Amino acid sequence: MFAIGIRYLMGWSMATHSADRERPEWPPHPDRVFMALAAAHYETDGSDNEREALSWLEGQGPPNVWASDATYRETLTTYVPVNDTSELSRRAGRRPSAPQVRAGLQLLPENRSRQPRRFPVAIPHDPRVYLVWPEAPSPEVRAGLESLCSKVVRVGHSASLVQAWVEDNPPEPNLVPTEGVAQHTLRVFGPGRLNHLAAQYRSGRRPERSRWVAYARAQPETEPAPPGGVFHERLLTLRRVDGRRMGLESALMLANRLRNAVIKHCPEPVPEWVSGHTADGSPSQEPHLAFLPLAFVGREHADGHLLGFALAVPKHIAQMEVARHLSPVIGYKEDGSPRRVRLYDGDNFEWALEMEDRASPPFTLCSESWTRPARRWATVTPIVFDRHPKGQDKEREAERMVAEACERIGLPRPRDVVLSQVSLHIGVPYSRRFPAIRRKSGNGRLQHIHAAVTFAEPVAGPVILGAGRYRGYGLCRPVWWDGGDAE
Repeated sequence: MFAIGIRYLMGWSMATHSADRERPEWPPHPDRVFMALAAAHYETDGSDNEREALSWLEGQGPPNVWASDATYRETLTTYVPVNDTSELSRRAGRRPSAPQVRAGLQLLPENRSRQPRRFPVAIPHDPRVYLVWPEAPSPEVRAGLESLCSKVVRVGHSASLVQAWVEDNPPEPNLVPTEGVAQHTLRVFGPGRLNHLAAQYRSGRRPERSRWVAYARAQPETEPAPPGGVFHERLLTLRRVDGRRMGLESALMLANRLRNAVIKHCPEPVPEWVSGHTADGSPSQEPHLAFLPLAFVGREHADGHLLGFALAVPKHIAQMEVARHLSPVIGYKEDGSPRRVRLYDGDNFEWALEMEDRASPPFTLCSESWTRPARRWATVTPIVFDRHPKGQDKEREAERMVAEACERIGLPRPRDVVLSQVSLHIGVPYSRRFPAIRRKSGNGRLQHIHAAVTFAEPVAGPVILGAGRYRGYGLCRPVWWDGGDAE
């Protein structure tokens, strides 16, 4: 394994995200680093050995990445002088006219017009970044790469000063290229990129954007892996980018609207794992796509308002299948900007959702907040029973139904189930404030209630229980006490 290491000498990175001019790019895209290496070669009339090293590098495929999380500095508008303009022509030996004098004075820095500019900055928790490849280069290629790295002084803006080097023992990558829909997309280089950069450099033009590749968080190997349910632990998280604030009580309505939007824009034929119905229209008996409301709960001052939604995909669905059917809906456009999903319901609300791809999203929008292994879980939206509890001890029967709901999604039977009208999470409304789900026959409504479920050993999420689990109900989150780990 070998890597190119980068250290941001100022402790921050100034580079604008190509798909959103209002926020910084973090981590630095591999293609940006490659362009910095190529610029170091051409601007210094580098050796043939350096060019061979660049040619070797562009053939290695998208690298794995190690980068820490980062915070974003508040971006303010700055007014900067425009570039130099051309002086008006005049005949030799003749005094300049008054307009020519005025035009000449405009070239002075204090007289130039100023244009608004914004300089987004990311402040990483660790100033180092590594681009990692599995194959080590030959001694000749390594020497060329070391020469190039020694010449690189910036990545991104000219104020983004860096030190670069070749690293033989990089840390384990935490971002890896993946198939399917992912939370992150990075611009990467490939065969032919160096020739394109050379041609653009000789002609004085800016390089065109390279291709985008999906990146996902590397999953650390644990022995033994905790038991989990039928849904993949990597949630596809969408954040609200437009629309009024709405509470958890609106989860069912919004989940239905989001489901309709996904099915509407999904390429035909819509598969059973997306629609939840078989080809003849009958309900699917297999796990299918679940729509999960992500609300601000479980923290001091939490009020239960929705920050976005997540899509939970069944584990048995291949990533390429996920990409084929969901990328046209919630993926990324060719320029790297996320697609926007709009939800609309007359005069009640109009929402817009985008893939959450920020370096440091809110805790609620982190997939790990809902999937991290824990022994104790509590509902954020109430569990819906598929039938009314019967018998003399209806409470005990209801607890047994919740235990069976855990087994139904592939989890072990819980050690303890406690039912209540209130949730253990701060900010969650009483269960009676959530609208009821009607029976499929249209006759009557299904009961729902909050619950706390304790397992004998930690289980991995997402934990989604009950009859309404595909439409936002029965969503659980680990219970943290005093800010510590979930029990």
